Amino acid sequence: MTGNYLSHPDNTYDPNAIPVIQDINYCDMVAENAMMAGRLKGGPMDTFAGICISNVTIRLTEKSKKLQWNCTDVTGITGSMAPRPCDLLPNQGTEKPITCE
Repeated sequence: MTGNYLSHPDNTYDPNAIPVIQDINYCDMVAENAMMAGRLKGGPMDTFAGICISNVTIRLTEKSKKLQWNCTDVTGITGSMAPRPCDLLPNQGTEKPITCE
């Protein structure tokens, strides 16, 4: 998920209008043969806030990338997550389950 497209579909947009991207939830998911666990890229002026990832398992392909997570300008939490998420999304562990709402 990225907010840094560096382009817009038309010429009449307001470059100063910053979107608010928050409270995105990913829960109860399994991915198979993934090359990378996650890429979450907000921007310095439009941080992705309140990202919640819960009960997610990502199984990687044998040819997966060395860097499993790429997180920039993002805040949130994770719980019951494998592989271990990026440092910007601290894992609350499995002992106190989180619910993304």
